[in-house]
Amino acid sequence: MKLVKYILQIILIIFLGFSFPACTDLQEEILDETSGEDLISKPENIPSLVGPVYAALRDLWWRQSVWGLQESTTDACMFPTRGNDWYDGGVWQEAHLHTWSSTHRDISDTWDRLSTGLARANYVLLLLDDFEETAEISLFKAELSFLRVFYMYYYMDLYGQCPYREYTETDFTKNPQVWDRQTTYEYIVEEVQQIIPALGDKTTVPYGRINKDIARMLLAKLYLNQEVYTGTPAWPNCIQYCDELINSGRYALTDDYFNIFSVNNDQFFTSSDEAIFVSIMDDSEDMGVDNNVQWFHPTLHYNQTLARGYSPWNGCVVPESFFNKIDTANDIRYQDDRIKETTGANLGFLVGQQYDENGVALETRQSEPLIYTPECPLPTANEAQGVRVIKYEPKVPPINSARIDNDFIIWRIADVYLMRAEAQFRINGGGLEDLNAVRIIRGLDPLGALTEQTIIDERGFELYWEGHRRQDLIRFGMFTDAWTEKPVTDASKEIFPIPQRALDAYNDEELISQNPGY
Repeated sequence: MKLVKYILQIILIIFLGFSFPACTDLQEEILDETSGEDLISKPENIPSLVGPVYAALRDLWWRQSVWGLQESTTDACMFPTRGNDWYDGGVWQEAHLHTWSSTHRDISDTWDRLSTGLARANYVLLLLDDFEETAEISLFKAELSFLRVFYMYYYMDLYGQCPYREYTETDFTKNPQVWDRQTTYEYIVEEVQQIIPALGDKTTVPYGRINKDIARMLLAKLYLNQEVYTGTPAWPNCIQYCDELINSGRYALTDDYFNIFSVNNDQFFTSSDEAIFVSIMDDSEDMGVDNNVQWFHPTLHYNQTLARGYSPWNGCVVPESFFNKIDTANDIRYQDDRIKETTGANLGFLVGQQYDENGVALETRQSEPLIYTPECPLPTANEAQGVRVIKYEPKVPPINSARIDNDFIIWRIADVYLMRAEAQFRINGGGLEDLNAVRIIRGLDPLGALTEQTIIDERGFELYWEGHRRQDLIRFGMFTDAWTEKPVTDASKEIFPIPQRALDAYNDEELISQNPGY
């Protein structure tokens, strides 16, 4: 066992370059090979072991990873081709049109990123077995066990299959097991239920680390989607965990929507905050994901530099059919002007003539007015077409334009209210009070009745560009519907193909086979 660990410490050295903010007590140090044995044997180095498992989270929330697969494949986001820009071998059009194959770049790379998170969790759990089982070790083991099933959760959701190797299995000449969706689902549910008692509370665990509420939220998500994953619904179970989160008093709907995504949103992690699970970012450190986490870079026009602090790439937009549903007169989630004086732009949806921080009208590179329009053809868009989004407030001026200081909100309490509303609606037509609680605090009149359409629409308006849309549309049976530029597609597209390079690596058709339809 020791020999295996020392061989594997080279792997550990490779991923210790990822930094984790000190406020989490998981500050990492970069170690060379000669100090690897000290790292493995000294208790004071445990945070440096655990940090990279958390760091793998940061690589999931951008355009070519989990976030992209959950958003750019839906009616709420697309990356139009603009001349020679944003074609990239057709990957962006394929995502929106559901014409991807098993060699699609982002489908393949996301599989690998999840594999990285899973492998790191397994490896560090193995290392921690050699330490005395103190309260700190037990807590870290529980957090690592949760992160392991969190990465498995996205394997199951995206691909319908999941590689599994017990962390004590160290013969890497053998393939891991590959579980189907049902088996993976049952394992994750049971594992999370067992983990919860060993996790800390929100009030005692450092910000950014896994706590009991995050585990409860995963269970609520699992039960919300159980019918998709297993064929059998579990709405009462979903409500149970939503109740625990809402009734805990540790979270509250905020009347300042864009404050959730502000530059210093870590400062609001109190009983009045919405955030349940976050992925920590820090623009003062190289955290291994430079250029991946600037969420307004991929959408804003090249000339919309936000007071010359950034160099945007003129990419993703909100499709016209989604944008036209928004109540632009009353919904506070539509636009907010708090950054206009310093950047010339608004938060939320950007449409119409755009301006710089001095109020000067911006132009395209062809010296035409930069007017964002809802109309935007996927294959032949010009530079100005498409409604853009700034959801996370930009820091002006930035410390480093390739980074961001806003922590990414993975899950928050407004989602829980809408989940409970949906579950109640599925059971007995209820849920109106919960959905209206969200609508009212966002400046809208309450609804008098619910339908499936009003629920999915409200989820779209509340959670736009947060990485939930694909999962929601599948649950409502709408993912394969026609929308802007996209025809009706086959139900097989509700699960992505197993990447061809993964099939080639396993080289065992009895162990892992391609999903139907590919």
